[in-house]
Amino acid sequence: MALRHGLAGLALLAGLAALPVAAHVTLDRAEAPADSYVRLVIRVPHGCAGAATTGIRLAVPEGLTSVRPAPKPGWTLAILPGEPAPGRGEHGAAASTVKEIAWRGGRLPDDQYDEFLLMVRTPDRAGQSLWFPFIQECEGGAVTRWIERAEPGQPAPRWPAYGLRLTPKP
Repeated sequence: MALRHGLAGLALLAGLAALPVAAHVTLDRAEAPADSYVRLVIRVPHGCAGAATTGIRLAVPEGLTSVRPAPKPGWTLAILPGEPAPGRGEHGAAASTVKEIAWRGGRLPDDQYDEFLLMVRTPDRAGQSLWFPFIQECEGGAVTRWIERAEPGQPAPRWPAYGLRLTPKP
């Protein structure tokens, strides 16, 4: 019986150790095929130190094209265009890039969870990772910058950007 309680305690500690990793703004996937259209879900699991989230900004990683965010009822969507991309995009039109996407003006209480959607075309760079830095804006002017990159051999960053690894196209 003591062994069972000890194992349960270890399992609880392991679960608690994993919480900070899951407690920041993330995507719904860790991998995506290169040179493909992919639907991404941005997950926002909480506010900023008790304050409700009122804005989410994404600095769009270089190389993504055909970036199309989904509108979210109750939120204002702003798209900051980037430089024109070389080549052609969908239906023969000039390829375009987006520099930043922002959803603002809504209210996501600290104790609630929500998702924001976008469709992108990934670059043809299998084996590489794209980093998704998010800025979370909250009531009272609180801001959390999820922008730090994880580096091999270094401690996990406190405010990590989310990495998306590009896999070979199926």
